[in-house]
Amino acid sequence: MHKDFYASGFLYHPKSNQILLQQLNTADEKATWTLFGKKVNKSKTGEEAFRDIFNEELSIKLKLRSINCIYTYFSKEKGADHNIYYAEVKKLHKVNGSTKNEFSWFNFKQILKLNLSEQAKHDIVVGLRVIDSSLRKSLGQRTIG
Repeated sequence: MHKDFYASGFLYHPKSNQILLQQLNTADEKATWTLFGKKVNKSKTGEEAFRDIFNEELSIKLKLRSINCIYTYFSKEKGADHNIYYAEVKKLHKVNGSTKNEFSWFNFKQILKLNLSEQAKHDIVVGLRVIDSSLRKSLGQRTIG
């Protein structure tokens, strides 16, 4: 029996220091912005599932080597492991909304003003720390861990 898990995260454009998020189109004007994600069967890796999310929803083709794991935690709400990822992209992909979702790129100051769930805020903050640490490490600077 395969154990299901969740894969979610965001795209990151290093040159503009922006991430791509989505918002479900609802009648509620206080709709929250969220990470991209879905429930996955263990027959795929988290990275493969994350890649498929963007290919299926936005026709953005990601290479597995551009996908980085931020962290994994057990979600009591979903009753399963939740893997958080980000993928670096070389260009700001133009993404059009649909009847189901809106998509937008945000810099980190804008993110602080968005209506996000506490968990999404936490996942983004941890993601930004991982990105910053990776950058420092690539420049030969000291990092924790």
